[in-house]
Amino acid sequence: MRNFICISGAVCTFSLVTMTGTVPVDAATPATFTLTAGALSISAPVASVSLGTQVASTNAGTISGALGVVTVTDQRGGPTTWTASVISTAFTPAAGPADPASNVSYAAGPVSVTATVVATAVAATDLTGVSTVVTGASTGISAASWNPTISIFVPANFAPGVYTATITHSVA
Repeated sequence: MRNFICISGAVCTFSLVTMTGTVPVDAATPATFTLTAGALSISAPVASVSLGTQVASTNAGTISGALGVVTVTDQRGGPTTWTASVISTAFTPAAGPADPASNVSYAAGPVSVTATVVATAVAATDLTGVSTVVTGASTGISAASWNPTISIFVPANFAPGVYTATITHSVA
């Protein structure tokens, strides 16, 4: 900034005032966000399901029926794998001998999947112990669903009645 001061009959003076500008100072702030892994879960029908009816016979036979839709949901993200398993109790009547879980088989049938998972059905012919029924390999958030057919071998001469079992699904 320049100033000129002149007074009549006086000596004029000249002054130079220099103003220095300030250079901006950076103020960088690091910023982050966090993605947490979701859950791996399985759902299956919780209401009682009838797998069929047949007449008691002197011949052995098989009763088969759809259990209802089972769904695995994998919200863990990233590359993951999972195994869906099933186990059954014996089919027990109100009176008389039970039909053992070794006579129970499970067929997952077609598996519907989201684009990020490849699922493979595995037949299980004896549900006495935990049996793998579907495996999955995922590249991200995914889901797979199927409607399994449960088949029960019924030995000859079993008494008429309603036979009840519990079929339990798990995923890991």
